[in-house]
Amino acid sequence: MTRWATFRSLGVPNYRLFFWGGTVSNIGVWMQRTAQAWAVVVLSHGDGLALGLATFLQFFPTVLLGLGTGALVDRTDKLRLLVVTQGLVGLGSIAMGILDGLGILTLAQVWVLAGAMGVVNAFDVPARQSMVSELVGPDQVVNAIGLNSASFNVARLVGPALAGLLIGIAGTPLIFFLHAASSVGILVALLRLDRSKLYPVPRSAGRGGQLVAGLRQVAADPALATLIVLAGVIGIAGANSLQVVLPLVATKVFGVGALGFGLVTSCLAVGGLTGALLAASTSGMPRHRWVLGAGAALGVCLLVASVMPLLVAFGAALVLCGGMFMSFAVLANTSVQLTAKPAIRGRVMAVYLTFFLGGGALGGPLLGLVAERLGPMRAIASAGALALLATAAGAAVLVAVRRRTGPAGPVPRVVMPGHSESACNSPARISQIVYQRDTEVADP
Repeated sequence: MTRWATFRSLGVPNYRLFFWGGTVSNIGVWMQRTAQAWAVVVLSHGDGLALGLATFLQFFPTVLLGLGTGALVDRTDKLRLLVVTQGLVGLGSIAMGILDGLGILTLAQVWVLAGAMGVVNAFDVPARQSMVSELVGPDQVVNAIGLNSASFNVARLVGPALAGLLIGIAGTPLIFFLHAASSVGILVALLRLDRSKLYPVPRSAGRGGQLVAGLRQVAADPALATLIVLAGVIGIAGANSLQVVLPLVATKVFGVGALGFGLVTSCLAVGGLTGALLAASTSGMPRHRWVLGAGAALGVCLLVASVMPLLVAFGAALVLCGGMFMSFAVLANTSVQLTAKPAIRGRVMAVYLTFFLGGGALGGPLLGLVAERLGPMRAIASAGALALLATAAGAAVLVAVRRRTGPAGPVPRVVMPGHSESACNSPARISQIVYQRDTEVADP
């Protein structure tokens, strides 16, 4: 592997535009999430359940609409869809900034706007996820997914810290307006992409029965179904749910303000960035043991974090938590994407995201309620125990599946028009051929 192999997808002009535009946009997203959480803390006087409800409303639409939005993504122009969704996200943040700036923002308004942005994200997220595989060749998909996660975690590192600093200086309204401005970054990148150099996949014909095509593929592969369910349970204990607990840890346990909350959130992102870069340095289909190992390690790290008596030690433990969570997320995401048939990848990813983000939506109010009743540190310990139990159960199921089905046979080498033999026979492409050979009957 060459020195710059981890960043090799940035050599593709279309992906490079998408990456940098998305990084600017993601920084704005994390600034907005930090400001929204802090606004809820102030408006609710530190009510954990109120924080959890805001998180629930932000992610629940993905659960409610996931399969339908995945089908729409597979049948429409992803670039045009993303332009629309990013524009709507910017408008929502402007509305929150105006209400906050006028001093009339209420908890109910925060919840309504969070829910509205959640509906938009139900369309935006599967489109952005499945768009990556159309920006690079099949031999670079794993690397591109890992770099996307790295971009997300750079934003999660910079965004909360910057938001915490600016909230102390100018208040939360400025953050909402900056988020709206950051949406321009991804819009410019999308409009400048060279369509002639994309790697398009066939669009579905839109038959009524194809709405559940993603579920059919998942149901036909017990290992794939296990990974998706595991991702949902880990989502309950993951970063999105922890965003509910961290403001309470900052204010009630360690007695720090908005800047301290931002820095604590950034500690989680430092580990997430490291985990994403390590995952990006791999290639081919991730092994199940890697996914399970990352999930179990997350559980252990959360339990360690829950007993840290000092803010510095707690921040260090959060670095480990972030690394393990993002390693799990990238490896599980990659495994699902590379197993899915290209023509229905958007719908399979919608199923995955329905579970993964749905877990975060459910985890928000659950951890918020535990934090309110038992304290924020015990809520973190509960998340760690759940992650350990889930990975143990997932490991047992995967072992049983492997014993029943046995290893797959050899896959023939192929060469597709316009692609090199090495690209067509990369681990990513071979994994797709394996699935198409073994489960063709499941495709409508």
